[in-house]
Amino acid sequence: MTSTIVMSPAVVENPTAPALPVRRRMDVTGVNPLRARPRVQELLYRELLTPADLIAPILVQPDHRDPARYRYLPGAVSISEVAGHAQQLRSVGVRACKILVYIEHRTPHAEDALNPDNLMIAAIHAVRNAVPDMVIATEVCGCAWTDSGECVLLGSRGRTAIDATYELMARMAVLHAQAGVDIVGPAAVLDGSVQATRFELDEAGFTDVGVAPSVIFDSALFDIYKSAMNTDPGRGNRRGFQIDPSQLGQALDQAERWIDEGADSVLVQPAMTSIDLLTRLRGVIRAPLIAFSTSGEDQLFATAPIAVQLEYARALKRAGADLIMTYGALRLARALEDGQ
Repeated sequence: MTSTIVMSPAVVENPTAPALPVRRRMDVTGVNPLRARPRVQELLYRELLTPADLIAPILVQPDHRDPARYRYLPGAVSISEVAGHAQQLRSVGVRACKILVYIEHRTPHAEDALNPDNLMIAAIHAVRNAVPDMVIATEVCGCAWTDSGECVLLGSRGRTAIDATYELMARMAVLHAQAGVDIVGPAAVLDGSVQATRFELDEAGFTDVGVAPSVIFDSALFDIYKSAMNTDPGRGNRRGFQIDPSQLGQALDQAERWIDEGADSVLVQPAMTSIDLLTRLRGVIRAPLIAFSTSGEDQLFATAPIAVQLEYARALKRAGADLIMTYGALRLARALEDGQ
């Protein structure tokens, strides 16, 4: 029978042996091992942005409108070009678009918004027929349809006609859903509009059509769009239906209110001045967040290398955006496809 001898620590320790050097993190300088070797970098790399993360605004124009009035804004195309433009987007991996339209004949009560033969419905059909699997979103808002340029209908004293505005938004939502839209978005920050829209969609049997309202800061970054689409209200601003950019708390409260009213996702705009809002919302809202990089932002990137806009889009993803709506969707998708 053999016996095992267990030596105590006192026996094996050699107090005269030199201590091994300890590489404490606080003392480390120089090369970081996680960044030093390309194959380690490649192992850790994760692409934050893909073409499927992008939503492309399509600004649909009447065929007879002079292209010089809108060609400076990417995504602005005539109704006869809509199908081809949608196919081009889909060919580079962009799977969603938001259709907005330029309307010439406007009235106080926005009657043409409910005309089943209007430009919006024609554009929806064109995209749906050309790209059946494209996700199509629209706005249900009065600004393109009212002669005042307001997001809402006005009463006899120039004040918001709340019930009439709710009805307009809700009926527009149903009309768009019937044409094949997947997501509708009340654009005006008008309490109760999401609830009214959601209720009417459900009543009409479109329980599977999403509602994505906007949390919008008042901003000069919308001016290029308003100029191209002639949606600037007569009074010159929409501060009653947008949030003062100094009021982060109002924006946070509004987003939570939209969720309570039945929103499925929330559109935050303009993205460039809403980074803090995105980050804060990501901590409290689990619904998808969409960052809208607006027309003014696109102009700022127009002369910059595409790598700069890619960095910006990735930063929006880091800040909490699930999806990014951008006029640069086509060129960003092409750059990603090319490995940039």
